[in-house]
Amino acid sequence: MRSEILEEMPEAIVEYFCEQVLKRDWPNSIHAYNFIKNAFRWMSKNSASSYKLYYISNDVENGTFIGILSRPEEEYPDVVVTYTCPGNEEQFRRMLFNTEHINWQKKLLFQAIPIRMNAVLETTVEEKGLKSKLYFNTVLKWMPANVAARLDYETPEDVFIDKLSLDHIDFIYSQWTHSDIYPKSDLWDIVRLNISLGIFSRHNGELLAWAMCGNYGGLSTLVVQKDYRRRGFGKLIVLAVTKEMGENGVSPHALISEKNNVSLSLFKNVGYTKQSTILPCVVVEDPDISGP
Repeated sequence: MRSEILEEMPEAIVEYFCEQVLKRDWPNSIHAYNFIKNAFRWMSKNSASSYKLYYISNDVENGTFIGILSRPEEEYPDVVVTYTCPGNEEQFRRMLFNTEHINWQKKLLFQAIPIRMNAVLETTVEEKGLKSKLYFNTVLKWMPANVAARLDYETPEDVFIDKLSLDHIDFIYSQWTHSDIYPKSDLWDIVRLNISLGIFSRHNGELLAWAMCGNYGGLSTLVVQKDYRRRGFGKLIVLAVTKEMGENGVSPHALISEKNNVSLSLFKNVGYTKQSTILPCVVVEDPDISGP
Protein backbone atom coordinates (compact mmCIF):
# COMPACT_ATOMS: atom_id res chain seq x y z
CA MET A 1 0.00 0.00 0.00
CA ARG A 2 1.35 3.38 -0.98
CA SER A 3 1.83 6.00 1.69
CA GLU A 4 1.39 9.64 0.66
CA ILE A 5 3.92 11.69 2.60
CA LEU A 6 3.50 14.94 0.68
CA GLU A 7 1.15 17.60 2.01
CA GLU A 8 0.05 20.87 0.48
CA MET A 9 2.36 23.67 1.57
CA PRO A 10 0.65 26.29 3.76
CA GLU A 11 1.62 29.93 3.39
CA ALA A 12 2.75 29.97 7.03
CA ILE A 13 5.72 27.69 6.27
CA VAL A 14 6.90 29.47 3.10
CA GLU A 15 9.21 31.99 4.76
CA TYR A 16 11.04 29.34 6.79
CA PHE A 17 11.17 26.83 3.95
CA CYS A 18 12.54 29.35 1.45
CA GLU A 19 14.80 31.46 3.63
CA GLN A 20 16.13 28.86 6.08
CA VAL A 21 16.02 25.58 4.14
CA LEU A 22 16.40 26.37 0.44
CA LYS A 23 18.92 29.14 1.04
CA ARG A 24 21.36 26.54 2.43
CA ASP A 25 21.97 25.42 -1.16
CA TRP A 26 21.91 28.88 -2.72
CA PRO A 27 21.89 29.63 -5.61
CA ASN A 28 21.33 26.02 -6.74
CA SER A 29 17.86 26.22 -5.16
CA ILE A 30 16.97 29.59 -6.70
CA HIS A 31 14.56 28.15 -9.27
CA ALA A 32 12.47 26.33 -6.65
CA TYR A 33 12.72 29.35 -4.33
CA ASN A 34 11.41 31.85 -6.89
CA PHE A 35 8.78 29.39 -8.16
CA ILE A 36 7.32 29.06 -4.65
CA LYS A 37 7.38 32.80 -3.97
CA ASN A 38 5.77 33.58 -7.33
CA ALA A 39 3.14 30.87 -6.84
CA PHE A 40 1.86 32.37 -3.60
CA ARG A 41 1.73 35.84 -5.14
CA TRP A 42 -0.29 34.57 -8.07
CA MET A 43 -2.60 32.41 -5.98
CA SER A 44 -3.67 35.52 -4.08
CA LYS A 45 -4.37 37.47 -7.29
CA ASN A 46 -6.79 35.29 -9.27
CA SER A 47 -4.39 34.00 -11.90
CA ALA A 48 -5.65 31.97 -14.85
CA SER A 49 -3.00 29.38 -14.03
CA SER A 50 -3.21 27.27 -10.89
CA TYR A 51 -0.39 26.15 -8.60
CA LYS A 52 -0.14 23.21 -6.24
CA LEU A 53 2.83 23.16 -3.87
CA TYR A 54 3.74 20.09 -1.81
CA TYR A 55 6.32 19.35 0.88
CA ILE A 56 7.01 16.83 3.65
CA SER A 57 5.58 18.47 6.75
CA ASN A 58 7.28 16.16 9.27
CA ASP A 59 10.69 16.55 7.62
CA VAL A 60 10.87 20.15 6.43
CA GLU A 61 14.65 20.33 6.79
CA ASN A 62 15.33 18.01 3.85
CA GLY A 63 13.89 20.60 1.46
CA THR A 64 11.88 18.10 -0.57
CA PHE A 65 9.38 19.95 -2.72
CA ILE A 66 7.14 19.41 -5.72
CA GLY A 67 5.38 22.30 -7.40
CA ILE A 68 2.83 21.82 -10.19
CA LEU A 69 1.65 24.60 -12.49
CA SER A 70 -1.51 23.87 -14.50
CA ARG A 71 -3.12 26.06 -17.12
CA PRO A 72 -6.70 26.38 -18.42
CA GLU A 73 -5.60 25.05 -21.82
CA GLU A 74 -5.74 21.30 -21.27
CA GLU A 75 -3.59 20.49 -24.30
CA TYR A 76 -0.51 22.01 -22.68
CA PRO A 77 1.64 20.08 -20.21
CA ASP A 78 1.63 20.67 -16.50
CA VAL A 79 4.91 22.23 -15.42
CA VAL A 80 6.59 20.39 -12.55
CA VAL A 81 9.35 22.01 -10.48
CA THR A 82 11.11 19.71 -8.02
CA TYR A 83 13.84 20.02 -5.45
CA THR A 84 15.40 18.18 -2.52
CA CYS A 85 18.51 19.06 -0.54
CA PRO A 86 21.70 17.21 -1.53
CA GLY A 87 21.86 13.74 0.03
CA ASN A 88 18.09 13.14 0.01
CA GLU A 89 17.87 11.70 -3.49
CA GLU A 90 16.80 8.21 -2.35
CA GLN A 91 13.93 9.58 -0.27
CA PHE A 92 13.00 11.78 -3.22
CA ARG A 93 12.94 8.71 -5.50
CA ARG A 94 10.48 6.89 -3.23
CA MET A 95 8.33 9.97 -2.87
CA LEU A 96 8.28 10.72 -6.61
CA PHE A 97 7.22 7.18 -7.49
CA ASN A 98 4.55 6.90 -4.80
CA THR A 99 2.95 10.34 -4.75
CA GLU A 100 -0.56 10.63 -6.12
CA HIS A 101 -0.32 14.40 -6.45
CA ILE A 102 1.32 14.12 -9.87
CA ASN A 103 -1.05 13.13 -12.69
CA TRP A 104 1.25 10.86 -14.68
CA GLN A 105 -1.53 10.29 -17.23
CA LYS A 106 -1.10 13.89 -18.40
CA LYS A 107 1.84 15.22 -20.39
CA LEU A 108 4.33 16.79 -17.98
CA LEU A 109 7.23 19.20 -18.32
CA PHE A 110 9.81 18.79 -15.56
CA GLN A 111 11.38 22.22 -15.64
CA ALA A 112 15.08 22.77 -14.85
CA ILE A 113 15.45 19.65 -12.72
CA PRO A 114 18.78 19.57 -10.81
CA ILE A 115 21.14 17.20 -12.60
CA ARG A 116 21.68 15.09 -9.44
CA MET A 117 17.91 14.44 -9.44
CA ASN A 118 17.56 13.79 -13.17
CA ALA A 119 18.59 10.12 -12.86
CA VAL A 120 15.84 9.68 -10.26
CA LEU A 121 13.29 11.11 -12.69
CA GLU A 122 14.50 8.88 -15.53
CA THR A 123 14.26 5.76 -13.34
CA THR A 124 10.78 6.70 -12.12
CA VAL A 125 9.52 7.34 -15.65
CA GLU A 126 10.84 3.96 -16.79
CA GLU A 127 9.28 2.14 -13.82
CA LYS A 128 5.92 3.71 -14.62
CA GLY A 129 6.11 2.59 -18.25
CA LEU A 130 6.19 6.15 -19.55
CA LYS A 131 8.41 7.96 -22.03
CA SER A 132 10.74 10.88 -21.36
CA LYS A 133 12.57 13.12 -23.79
CA LEU A 134 14.87 16.06 -23.33
CA TYR A 135 13.20 19.34 -24.29
CA PHE A 136 16.51 21.14 -23.86
CA ASN A 137 19.32 21.63 -21.36
CA THR A 138 19.34 24.98 -19.62
CA VAL A 139 22.08 27.07 -18.10
CA LEU A 140 21.18 28.92 -14.91
CA LYS A 141 22.22 32.57 -14.74
CA TRP A 142 21.51 34.61 -11.63
CA MET A 143 22.24 37.84 -9.79
CA PRO A 144 21.77 38.89 -6.12
CA ALA A 145 18.82 41.24 -5.61
CA ASN A 146 20.98 44.00 -4.09
CA VAL A 147 23.33 43.93 -7.09
CA ALA A 148 20.41 43.99 -9.54
CA ALA A 149 18.84 46.98 -7.76
CA ARG A 150 22.03 49.01 -8.27
CA LEU A 151 22.21 48.48 -12.04
CA ASP A 152 21.98 51.53 -14.24
CA TYR A 153 21.34 52.11 -17.92
CA GLU A 154 20.64 54.87 -20.43
CA THR A 155 17.74 54.77 -22.86
CA PRO A 156 18.40 56.10 -26.39
CA GLU A 157 16.39 59.19 -27.32
CA ASP A 158 14.48 57.46 -30.13
CA VAL A 159 12.92 54.81 -27.85
CA PHE A 160 11.28 54.55 -24.44
CA ILE A 161 10.72 51.74 -21.94
CA ASP A 162 7.22 51.09 -20.62
CA LYS A 163 5.08 48.34 -19.14
CA LEU A 164 3.52 45.84 -21.48
CA SER A 165 -0.26 45.65 -21.69
CA LEU A 166 -2.77 42.93 -22.47
CA ASP A 167 -3.07 44.42 -25.97
CA HIS A 168 0.47 43.22 -26.71
CA ILE A 169 -0.14 39.56 -25.85
CA ASP A 170 -1.24 38.26 -29.26
CA PHE A 171 1.79 39.73 -31.00
CA ILE A 172 4.24 38.64 -28.30
CA TYR A 173 2.86 35.11 -28.33
CA SER A 174 3.24 34.92 -32.11
CA GLN A 175 6.98 35.54 -31.64
CA TRP A 176 7.48 33.11 -28.73
CA THR A 177 9.81 30.21 -29.57
CA HIS A 178 8.37 28.01 -26.81
CA SER A 179 4.68 28.37 -27.63
CA ASP A 180 4.66 24.60 -28.15
CA ILE A 181 4.74 24.01 -24.39
CA TYR A 182 3.70 27.38 -22.94
CA PRO A 183 0.15 28.62 -23.64
CA LYS A 184 -1.05 32.17 -24.22
CA SER A 185 -2.62 32.27 -20.75
CA ASP A 186 0.92 32.32 -19.32
CA LEU A 187 1.47 35.70 -20.93
CA TRP A 188 -1.91 36.95 -19.76
CA ASP A 189 -0.94 36.18 -16.15
CA ILE A 190 2.60 37.51 -16.51
CA VAL A 191 1.54 40.84 -17.98
CA ARG A 192 -1.13 41.35 -15.30
CA LEU A 193 0.77 40.10 -12.28
CA ASN A 194 4.54 40.31 -12.85
CA ILE A 195 7.15 42.70 -14.16
CA SER A 196 6.91 42.91 -17.96
CA LEU A 197 8.60 45.69 -19.92
CA GLY A 198 9.01 46.63 -23.55
CA ILE A 199 11.12 48.98 -25.62
CA PHE A 200 8.93 51.17 -27.84
CA SER A 201 9.70 53.48 -30.76
CA ARG A 202 9.10 57.15 -30.00
CA HIS A 203 8.32 57.64 -33.68
CA ASN A 204 5.31 55.34 -33.98
CA GLY A 205 4.96 53.46 -30.67
CA GLU A 206 6.01 50.14 -32.21
CA LEU A 207 7.06 47.43 -29.75
CA LEU A 208 10.68 46.61 -30.62
CA ALA A 209 11.84 44.33 -27.77
CA TRP A 210 10.51 42.88 -24.53
CA ALA A 211 11.30 40.75 -21.49
CA MET A 212 9.31 39.56 -18.48
CA CYS A 213 9.47 38.04 -15.03
CA GLY A 214 7.83 34.72 -15.86
CA ASN A 215 5.51 32.29 -14.08
CA TYR A 216 8.48 30.67 -12.32
CA GLY A 217 9.66 34.00 -10.93
CA GLY A 218 12.68 34.30 -13.24
CA LEU A 219 13.46 36.44 -16.24
CA SER A 220 11.92 34.98 -19.38
CA THR A 221 10.44 35.65 -22.82
CA LEU A 222 13.28 37.85 -24.05
CA VAL A 223 12.74 38.84 -27.68
CA VAL A 224 14.12 41.57 -29.93
CA GLN A 225 12.33 41.98 -33.24
CA LYS A 226 14.52 40.86 -36.13
CA ASP A 227 14.78 44.28 -37.80
CA TYR A 228 15.97 45.91 -34.56
CA ARG A 229 18.73 43.57 -33.48
CA ARG A 230 22.38 44.59 -32.99
CA ARG A 231 21.31 47.94 -31.57
CA GLY A 232 21.73 47.03 -27.89
CA PHE A 233 18.01 46.59 -27.24
CA GLY A 234 18.43 43.06 -25.86
CA LYS A 235 20.89 44.23 -23.21
CA LEU A 236 18.81 47.31 -22.47
CA ILE A 237 15.57 45.42 -21.80
CA VAL A 238 17.37 42.76 -19.71
CA LEU A 239 18.93 45.56 -17.63
CA ALA A 240 15.56 47.24 -17.16
CA VAL A 241 13.70 44.10 -16.05
CA THR A 242 16.64 42.88 -13.92
CA LYS A 243 16.89 46.21 -12.11
CA GLU A 244 13.15 46.33 -11.38
CA MET A 245 13.23 42.75 -10.07
CA GLY A 246 16.11 43.68 -7.78
CA GLU A 247 14.27 46.77 -6.55
CA ASN A 248 11.36 44.48 -5.66
CA GLY A 249 13.66 42.27 -3.57
CA VAL A 250 13.86 39.43 -6.11
CA SER A 251 17.21 37.85 -6.98
CA PRO A 252 16.78 37.49 -10.76
CA HIS A 253 17.56 34.22 -12.48
CA ALA A 254 17.14 33.02 -16.04
CA LEU A 255 17.07 29.59 -17.66
CA ILE A 256 18.86 29.79 -21.00
CA SER A 257 19.31 27.01 -23.54
CA GLU A 258 22.89 25.81 -23.49
CA LYS A 259 22.91 26.28 -27.29
CA ASN A 260 21.77 29.92 -27.14
CA ASN A 261 25.19 31.54 -27.21
CA VAL A 262 23.79 34.99 -27.95
CA SER A 263 21.68 35.06 -24.77
CA LEU A 264 24.40 33.44 -22.67
CA SER A 265 26.82 36.16 -23.73
CA LEU A 266 24.24 38.90 -23.21
CA PHE A 267 23.47 37.86 -19.63
CA LYS A 268 27.18 37.62 -18.89
CA ASN A 269 27.64 41.19 -20.13
CA VAL A 270 24.79 42.40 -17.93
CA GLY A 271 26.56 40.87 -14.91
CA TYR A 272 24.75 37.59 -14.33
CA THR A 273 26.73 34.72 -12.80
CA LYS A 274 26.66 31.30 -14.46
CA GLN A 275 26.10 28.15 -12.40
CA SER A 276 28.30 25.28 -13.47
CA THR A 277 25.77 22.44 -13.75
CA ILE A 278 23.25 21.95 -16.55
CA LEU A 279 19.54 21.86 -15.62
CA PRO A 280 17.56 19.65 -18.03
CA CYS A 281 13.96 20.38 -19.02
CA VAL A 282 12.32 17.00 -19.59
CA VAL A 283 8.97 16.14 -21.17
CA VAL A 284 7.21 13.03 -19.81
CA GLU A 285 4.26 11.41 -21.54
CA ASP A 286 2.53 8.12 -22.22
CA PRO A 287 4.23 6.49 -25.25
CA ASP A 288 0.84 5.29 -26.48
CA ILE A 289 -0.40 8.85 -27.03
CA SER A 290 2.82 10.78 -27.63
CA GLY A 291 3.06 9.93 -31.34
CA PRO A 292 6.26 9.19 -33.27
